[in-house]
Amino acid sequence: MNNHDATPQPASAVARPEGASPQPRLPYSAPVLKLYGSVGKLTLSGGLSGAEGGSGMGMAPSEPELKRNVVTIGTHPLGIGLCLFEYKPEFQQTWGTGRQFGVMADEVERVMPEAVSVHPDGYRMVNYLLLGIQRGIN
Repeated sequence: MNNHDATPQPASAVARPEGASPQPRLPYSAPVLKLYGSVGKLTLSGGLSGAEGGSGMGMAPSEPELKRNVVTIGTHPLGIGLCLFEYKPEFQQTWGTGRQFGVMADEVERVMPEAVSVHPDGYRMVNYLLLGIQRGIN
């Protein structure tokens, strides 16, 4: 008898190291997506403010110099920090009050420069939609 005439063996008949017991397979279960809320719920204002102004463009000023009380709460798949912050008092009337969610323009510029533009006032802004981040009202 040659190897081409051999009958295929069932998986249960596969040779195992001596003394090893067969491992039962667990039944397949489909992955489950768990929703823990949304970014809007992490902010105090939860709405559109300042530069976003309801335009739907997803643009927001993201210069570190405009922000205070910055706390990194996670990492974007591109490796940039996801932060909670407040705009400094002198920028709150223009860009918004209360806790905000966002990223830092300098970090985004290193990995996705096309998502960063310069506002007429000279500050860099980030297009959050290009990062796959939706800011604003849920």
